[in-house]
Amino acid sequence: MTQPPHHAADLGFGSYRVGLADPEHEKALRKALDEGVVCIDTSSNYGDGKSEELIGRVLSAGSAPLRLVTKVGYVQGQLLEQLKAMEAMSDEPPDIVKLGDSLWHCIHPEFLELVVESSMQRLFPAGRPTSGPELVVLLHNPEYFLQHAQQQGTDLATARHFLYHRLRMAFGWLESEARRGRISSYGVSSNTFASPPEAFDFVSLEECVRAAHDAIDGRHHFGVAQMPMNLIEHFPATVLNQDGGRCTTLERAQELGIRVLINRPLNAIVDRDLIRLVSHQMPSHIVHPSDVERRIHELEVVEHDLANALLAESGGASDDRQRELVGEAYRVAGSLCQAWSSFQGLIHWRDVRRQYLDPRLEAAAMLSERSERMSDHLAYISDVVRVLDDLDVLYARDENASLEELRDSMTSIFALDPETPLQHVALHALRCTAGVSTVLVGMRRVEYVDDVLHVLDLPEARYDRTTWNCAADELRRLSEEPS
Repeated sequence: MTQPPHHAADLGFGSYRVGLADPEHEKALRKALDEGVVCIDTSSNYGDGKSEELIGRVLSAGSAPLRLVTKVGYVQGQLLEQLKAMEAMSDEPPDIVKLGDSLWHCIHPEFLELVVESSMQRLFPAGRPTSGPELVVLLHNPEYFLQHAQQQGTDLATARHFLYHRLRMAFGWLESEARRGRISSYGVSSNTFASPPEAFDFVSLEECVRAAHDAIDGRHHFGVAQMPMNLIEHFPATVLNQDGGRCTTLERAQELGIRVLINRPLNAIVDRDLIRLVSHQMPSHIVHPSDVERRIHELEVVEHDLANALLAESGGASDDRQRELVGEAYRVAGSLCQAWSSFQGLIHWRDVRRQYLDPRLEAAAMLSERSERMSDHLAYISDVVRVLDDLDVLYARDENASLEELRDSMTSIFALDPETPLQHVALHALRCTAGVSTVLVGMRRVEYVDDVLHVLDLPEARYDRTTWNCAADELRRLSEEPS
């Protein structure tokens, strides 16, 4: 049978960790749009609405992507406080799924009317232009209803009946918005589209499309599905969960004319562990663990000396508050002496550095501004930064080594140069997979945008279930090999 023509998927700007607080995020978004990225994906709960606000700021300045996607359903942050206040007055929307004190979920039309209007105000602060971008609204992870129902002891048939009933109501409201011209199309973003059909929280793409048809008894604007997929979580291309087990989610999407947006292309979740599918660049110099350990211990002595000198100069040696401030700021090397080699990988190390160590260095720089030994303080800070950077190299090197066999296997399966960075392999494989329309990538830094765009230079190909089954077989082989 002749294969239909295939064009590589677009790259989309994923906005999960993007907001107004970091100016680099705006630079990265503008850079991506200038370089031809045609889709922005966000959600009403990303950054408590700040992601949508940033996008609205950029779009109001004249940049206009071809497609803007936002998602609704989560009730968190300010919205959660608003609904709790409404609940106290018995005025909250119906059908709220309360998953915990800090997370509710809802897709009832009354809720959608409230949250979509707020999203549009953030995305289009001056009002939506008549010639503006295509706007897609997705229901965000409706499988929460099924997960909650399972916890409550509801049987599967009943839970699924009520899920698709809720979806029909939501689709009816979204359809009215599409027919009014307020949105271009709608759909569902689900983490369980590619689950086995027997899974309790499985959301079936074809059943969603059927629910949209039933909601209006005719032609509808349900046109987009979003789901995770990557080199390890290959299930949208390999699990036969559609049409009675005849085809995969991606194959059924093609048959139904549904555009598929892929998220988490570089973040695989395996047994609740996050695996970053990235090859990290290494510096030209060699970093030795024993040297890093020696420098940390030397810096512990230096920071102790500088902290005492700073207290003596400021007369704060007897001031409990001043001693506490100085002691906390000058405790970077000291906190690393025992812990420097025991972090749970690169992500954990970078989180600790960002949340705890870098702020301490910033505080030390401020405290030392009037010190008679300011040059000594600056030299100490510079030396600590170099140690932290070298720790980053050590953890990145370990991560590269742990993924080297995976990279070798995947470059072979997808017919790429063996030296291709793992993130480029991962993105290229998805872009060239039949049924994928857009691959959403987190690009909150300008350097991330530059790196991602290198994927466009790789030769186009066409991959389908056969290719991905080969990848799945290879993953099984790798997992069975003794470590």
